[in-house]
Amino acid sequence: MRRGHASKGQILIIILLILFGLIVISGLISIFSGRDRSAPVIKEAYWLVNGQKASTSNVGEEVKAHIVIQTVEQYAGSIVVKIRKDIRLWPDTDFAVATIPIDIAGGDEKTIELAFTPDEASHDGLTGLRGYFMEIEFRATRTTWTMENAYPPRLSVTARALQRPG
Repeated sequence: MRRGHASKGQILIIILLILFGLIVISGLISIFSGRDRSAPVIKEAYWLVNGQKASTSNVGEEVKAHIVIQTVEQYAGSIVVKIRKDIRLWPDTDFAVATIPIDIAGGDEKTIELAFTPDEASHDGLTGLRGYFMEIEFRATRTTWTMENAYPPRLSVTARALQRPG
């Protein structure tokens, strides 16, 4: 009778080990499934203010993030374009976010623009907002591009001067 209990326990352990192995294998497959594809390249990324390339703008003035994506091979999937606030001595925060489905043939380019209006001026002090930057996440390849940590190319924002009556 004891022998039957021992074999049932061993079978249960073997079944649990097999299930655990299947879970680990499926997790590894999902982690590496997008990694075998070539990620698109950010060919250009800059700011447009009043239709002109710029590295500064004013609070309340519309700015467009202008991004040119180039592919080596076909890319079909979503990209997430984020305009983020670069905050000194604090974690950066998302300011404007857009998820855009794209399908680009290998060797082609696609231009994307995301408009936003800065709500805060850059500060020169030890704390506060340094400016704004772009971050692009390619969901299908699980890769992210982040704008260089320098000013420019990141966007500095100035407070609008008050208009005095004439």
